[in-house]
Amino acid sequence: MKTRLLTTSAVLLGITLATTGGAFAQCTEIGMLTWEGYVDDAWVKPFEEETGITVKRTYVGSNDEYMAKLAAGGGDYDVVTIVSSLAERAIGAGFVEPLDVAQLPHIEQIFAGFRDLEFIHKDGELYGVPTFWGTTPVTVNADVIPEGEDFGILFDPEYAGRIGMWEDVTTIADVASYLGYDNLWTLTDEQLEEVKKKMIEQKSLVRTYWSQAGEAIELFASGEIVASNSWNYITQALREQGVNVREFVPENPVGWLDSNFVVKGSDCAAEAHAFIDHLIAPKTQGQIAEATGYTVTNPESREFMDEAVWEQLYMDEGPDLLERIEFWQDIPRRGRYLEVWNEVKAARQ
Repeated sequence: MKTRLLTTSAVLLGITLATTGGAFAQCTEIGMLTWEGYVDDAWVKPFEEETGITVKRTYVGSNDEYMAKLAAGGGDYDVVTIVSSLAERAIGAGFVEPLDVAQLPHIEQIFAGFRDLEFIHKDGELYGVPTFWGTTPVTVNADVIPEGEDFGILFDPEYAGRIGMWEDVTTIADVASYLGYDNLWTLTDEQLEEVKKKMIEQKSLVRTYWSQAGEAIELFASGEIVASNSWNYITQALREQGVNVREFVPENPVGWLDSNFVVKGSDCAAEAHAFIDHLIAPKTQGQIAEATGYTVTNPESREFMDEAVWEQLYMDEGPDLLERIEFWQDIPRRGRYLEVWNEVKAARQ
């Protein structure tokens, strides 16, 4: 970790930190561990130019890689982006430290429901700042399925052989939610058997289980599938290709949330707070939404976002969705969930 002494180039940051109560640690560089695309130059460069602090980026290729890199330590990172399913594990392992909300003036602008989520808190303290989120909607070919917003479309014999399903453990949660269960991440053996039974019944309708977004996009574009549980990104990519698709969010949606945390023991905690706050500032959030297609957490970003993007990302529905959404969380019996997946795939139709 670089902690070189700041000179005059850091005056603006010093002012910012002074007004927010942050301790000035005099760092000229912070390290960030995140996904590629989450820290684009479009919104990182303005922070670097304003503060004189360089954001050194390290990208991961999977969520599991986060835990391995944080466990290895070494002081290479000050800020880390962690998905909701790993947040409690990272906090419990001591990889991240409590935040000083006085150094996060924009946090009061984000949807209130995000600030209260249990999995980013411990012992009454806030650890993570919600920054991007999304649901796993159902994407359908609008020419073939012009109407209907029921997850049951994926079990309709009318579309036999043209259904796609995401090959991911969270699809078990999608189906469990459709069956009416609300303990999606702690399903009992009996509930998992019911989910498995439903997925095996569906199997004769399924064209394929896809694993990568590009694969799903090709399947839709070629007409091989007409409906699948999906990602918002997939719908947008298909629309950009001119494919007539639509998407809808099920009544009880499942979704993900990425939050930013300060790494435990960071020598540049004040600067890390300043960068995290920059990521949830209205202008930055508008840039992130337009560049990534991810829904953001600060509704004051509207003036910095194309109106069409605002609507596509469900920003108006945000507070309502927060009342119903089940964010990906840690699955204590993940191994059993994976066994169920394998049993579904191995089952004869």
